[in-house]
Amino acid sequence: MKNVIIIIVLTLLFGFAALHAQHRGDNLAFQGLALSNRNDVRAAAMGGAYTGVSGDVAAVHWNPAGLSGVSQLQISISAGNVDKHWQENQDYRPNRFQITLPFYLEGLYIPDPRNNGRWDYEVFIEERDSTYLVSPPVTGKDRYSEETADWQVNRNEFKLDNLSMALPFKMAGRSFTIAGAYSRKFDVLDYDRNDTYLDPHIGYDYYGVAPRVTNDTLRVNWYTFERSRSGTVNNISLAASCELSKSVAFGVGFHSFSGSTDDKQRLDKVGWFDLARNNKFRFSYDTLSTDIIGSSKFSGLNLDLGFMLKLQNISLGVNLTTPYTLRRSWSKTTTVRDTLTTTVSSSSGIDKMNVPLAYRFGVSITPVRQVRVALDYESVPYSRATFEFAQPDTTHRDWADLNSLRFGLEYKPWARLALLAGY
Repeated sequence: MKNVIIIIVLTLLFGFAALHAQHRGDNLAFQGLALSNRNDVRAAAMGGAYTGVSGDVAAVHWNPAGLSGVSQLQISISAGNVDKHWQENQDYRPNRFQITLPFYLEGLYIPDPRNNGRWDYEVFIEERDSTYLVSPPVTGKDRYSEETADWQVNRNEFKLDNLSMALPFKMAGRSFTIAGAYSRKFDVLDYDRNDTYLDPHIGYDYYGVAPRVTNDTLRVNWYTFERSRSGTVNNISLAASCELSKSVAFGVGFHSFSGSTDDKQRLDKVGWFDLARNNKFRFSYDTLSTDIIGSSKFSGLNLDLGFMLKLQNISLGVNLTTPYTLRRSWSKTTTVRDTLTTTVSSSSGIDKMNVPLAYRFGVSITPVRQVRVALDYESVPYSRATFEFAQPDTTHRDWADLNSLRFGLEYKPWARLALLAGY
């Protein structure tokens, strides 16, 4: 048994990868809907390692085959708090091209509006302007700690998490369990910000190296970007399991989810840089803001197919989530302002995200009656998802795959008391 556990853990660790952040600065699309909520208190307390656990109403969310073993009516009600924190500290490092330009982007130097449109060397070198002061960066502290962050944002909400019920019965000599649940599928609290949104980007970025200026000047626009989304997508689930034998169970789960979010996005122009040959550049403040305020309604249907193999001290569970389409019906009002005019327009449409087949594998081991050890591996190949947009979106980037490795531990010193931990 010990060797089996080691082999399983090593196999999953070699296949493990973290969820990477999506591309920054994307327009409003499907942000905030990558991670499903961990419904049910016991499952959440065990870190979500619940695919191989049976005999619990929580299986309606994790593996419908795990409903097998429910011996009497079970009802579960839970609520939870969602807390999210974002922070960032950007670094711009000087090199032999436009040596002092990073001081602008870092906020170490605040340009004087009286120097709008003047070449940097005129102000910095020839005139030795006394207002051209560069504040020294904070030293002796962790550059990426909360203490030195350029900005911080916190969001938290307390909501009903789950209301579920399971009922066992026998028919034609076989044991069945049916279950239903109302739960939160996605806690949508999404935030993105970039105080140095450059168009075009002039340095090394995720997609390669920007072309260098050779003959004429290059106009680079500098914006601050901010996007936020908040709301909830709720889920109605119906599931059933059947014990094919004492050790094998099969289950089917049907999930219908829907909800809405409030969306905001702002692109506020700080000014522009002109880059020229011989390391010259000039800066000027400018005014142009684009505000988008709207809402999104999300909906979708998916199907879970679950399998459970129960042996004496170990059970293995597999859950397949069939491909499904996540729909986003949106409407927005766009306001564009400059120093002279304000333009307001409204638009609406339907976007679609086609999510491929995903799976979870779980193992639950009870070496002694009071102890349960559980391990889960989940894979959602978001990189193979396809998107259909009502309007062309040049900012969109494909999502990264989600691979999760989860561990859970349960200790029951008495029949009505359980201590749980998860990672």
